[in-house]
Amino acid sequence: MQKTLLAALVAVSSLASAHELWVNAPDKIAADDILKAELAYGHDYPAAEPIDADRLHIFKPLQLIDSSGKAQDLQQKGENYQYEAKDKLVAGSYWISAVYQPTFWSKNKDGWKQQNLTEMADATTCQQAQMFGKKLLVVGDGAVDVAAISKPIGQNLEIVPLADPTQIKVEESFPLQIYYEGKPLAGATVTATADTFMSKDLESTHDHREPQAFSGKTDKDGKVNFIPLLEGLWKVKVTHKAPFDDQKVCMEYSNNATLVIPLGTKRAESHK
Repeated sequence: MQKTLLAALVAVSSLASAHELWVNAPDKIAADDILKAELAYGHDYPAAEPIDADRLHIFKPLQLIDSSGKAQDLQQKGENYQYEAKDKLVAGSYWISAVYQPTFWSKNKDGWKQQNLTEMADATTCQQAQMFGKKLLVVGDGAVDVAAISKPIGQNLEIVPLADPTQIKVEESFPLQIYYEGKPLAGATVTATADTFMSKDLESTHDHREPQAFSGKTDKDGKVNFIPLLEGLWKVKVTHKAPFDDQKVCMEYSNNATLVIPLGTKRAESHK
């Protein structure tokens, strides 16, 4: 039984590491510009790619959330991962939010399918996966509303900055807080990498072994200090797993969340 459970957890981990969700979007736009953003799902950060047709139904449209908490869906336009705002935006601070809705994945000798244990009787593993992505957008020339962006927006697993992300600096700590189901998550491992760091080991990146440039663990209040060591487009990530409520239906919940934070002006060349 223990060997079977261990094998199942390893298999689930391999599925979770295969794809991640994040948001590609400008750091700042003028008030008379139309926002364009990408719902990025894949394993070749930061490059976005078309989403497979059999998975499109899993994703909610990208959402734009203003400092008051009001949300609006962006409209899909162009490739199936590309979105635009319907109108020009009022100056201020916004979150762009991506959501991969709860989805069962089970595996048997024929591979992974979107099924639970009641639908795949010979499954060796099962998870209900959810993913979340966030990126800050500043519209206009005003200051970032730190009080507003330091609050959760309601993602099931969420990375919340406790300071202004536009002021982050190399080799200086930047405070983050992790929430799970609306409460601070203690003891969570938070990792991060940047495009400029990954470019130093593209072989690992393309082999689903994305090199990480930071690792830390949250304290009792779910807080951790992120310390970036170089300029680049950073992706902070946290994963949390828990036993599924009904073990006859599935084995575990698997949640993954990312937060994209730009730092400085250096960016890696495209490696697609």
